[in-house]
Amino acid sequence: MSEVLIYNLESRKDAKLKMLCRKMNLSARTVEKAEYGCTLGNLLGLSQDPSVKDGEDFDDEMLYISGISGGMLNLFLDQLRRNKLIIPLKAIETETNIGFTSYELYRELSAEREAIMKGTQYHQPDQEQ
Repeated sequence: MSEVLIYNLESRKDAKLKMLCRKMNLSARTVEKAEYGCTLGNLLGLSQDPSVKDGEDFDDEMLYISGISGGMLNLFLDQLRRNKLIIPLKAIETETNIGFTSYELYRELSAEREAIMKGTQYHQPDQEQ
């Protein structure tokens, strides 16, 4: 099932995004701060991992897009732009990030965004250069 996890949007923007998702037959839900320590797989119902990790809260807007690819993904991203729903931190489900918590995903996306803004290449800490 295609689903969009939503983080830290103000209420009008949240409602506008959820309406867009409904029009595109996508499920969407707001992730509460108490859930940030659960894995993304668990939040999506793809995992039964009951563990919850600690992490620092964040207030930046973020989307996690699951089960959408190809033309549908391009259409969704285009509709975000057309509806002026600017959300700088966005990620698409991968085999790697599905095991991340919301905290871990946020740190990863923030580091990538910072590297792009500086014009440098982002390397994960455990990745050999």
